[in-house]
Amino acid sequence: MNIITLSITCLLLLSSATAQAADGDDIKKHWVNTNPAAAAESEPSALKRFKAEAPVYIGVENCKICHMPHFDSWQTTRMSKAFELLKPGVRAKAKRQIGLDPNRDYTRAPECIRCHTTGYGEPGGFISIEKTPEMTDVQCEMCHGPGSHYAEMMMKKRGTYTREEFVEIGSMTMPSADNNVCTQQCHNQSSPFIGSGFEFKFEDRKASGTHRHDIKYIDMPFDW
Repeated sequence: MNIITLSITCLLLLSSATAQAADGDDIKKHWVNTNPAAAAESEPSALKRFKAEAPVYIGVENCKICHMPHFDSWQTTRMSKAFELLKPGVRAKAKRQIGLDPNRDYTRAPECIRCHTTGYGEPGGFISIEKTPEMTDVQCEMCHGPGSHYAEMMMKKRGTYTREEFVEIGSMTMPSADNNVCTQQCHNQSSPFIGSGFEFKFEDRKASGTHRHDIKYIDMPFDW
């Protein structure tokens, strides 16, 4: 399978998954546009649109289409089950030790769901378990940013966009020890489980708590 065929196949799969994930929810815009005019859009026009529109959250079900190895390894981590921890009776001993009621349902507590769901309070992100069950848990976009622009840019041929453009225009975030979105967002003193003297060791957590980082792609738009 050559690069063009691979990209087209991925786009077709992406379009199918989008139709299932959207499920009539007009609050979640998406980068896939079935209008033939969109396919003919020039790169300058696309860049202008990206700059004018804020990216939205699209969910792990769309990310995994082109990142299945990452998805498979993420599923083995506690991040993929983060929402479960908010339910009554789950990790009761740990909750009791820090003064939380182990029998309380925390799945509707804003102070909790902001770190146990993806994109809470943002366009395309988690609203409630009834409306957006596909946005529970700590998914890809909690670390890498809302993916609508990034996903559309990824569909272009290799070399269309630079790594810098993915970051600046596609809103792609690449966490690091110097840009530790983990502690910026959740692993800090706002969590009842974080006590004084807590140290978040980024490289250790990256290796054991996120997903595989040793995967190379043939059809990446740039070299990592």
